[in-house]
Amino acid sequence: MPDMYRSPAFEAYSGNGLYADSMASRLPAEGTIARGHMPYMLQNTPEDYEKSATMSNPLPYSPEIVKEGKVVYDKMCTQCHGKDGQGDGPVATNPKWPGPPPPYNGRIKDLPAGKIFFSITYGKGLMGAHYSQISQEDRWKLTYYIEKLQGKDLDVLYGGKVVEPTEELVEEEMNNEIDAAEEVAAL
Repeated sequence: MPDMYRSPAFEAYSGNGLYADSMASRLPAEGTIARGHMPYMLQNTPEDYEKSATMSNPLPYSPEIVKEGKVVYDKMCTQCHGKDGQGDGPVATNPKWPGPPPPYNGRIKDLPAGKIFFSITYGKGLMGAHYSQISQEDRWKLTYYIEKLQGKDLDVLYGGKVVEPTEELVEEEMNNEIDAAEEVAAL
């Protein structure tokens, strides 16, 4: 009975007579969350943008996290925002571009971490959404680096506490973020 130890495999997009819709590929069960993915509970609305101001960075602060945020910034943001966040990147200074983004140490220097993260996630003004290009964890790392470019003293802002992140601590903080986001969304 070779079928008992060598089961027939279905091609992903082929038919399967075992199901009413004949699809071999199945959708995940309703309400499931992909492993390693933490849902962001706020929607792309002006009301949720304002609610995001109350959110704090779930990643523990450390200079290493800020350095990792700089790596993400250098790859994803310098084209428009410039090396130092002055809105002088090569895309933004192109005469055909409608206008540069505001400098981080200018009118948006007091933008809270939650709004920075929201803006990276869903975009703002001419900036497009980056949730599909940058992981949620890297967006929070990027938020720390942008706060640094805003001129904020992160050691003072985060109470001088430097915590070496462990995988368990990061997971715990991300779960705390989900709980906080659900509370904000319930408002």
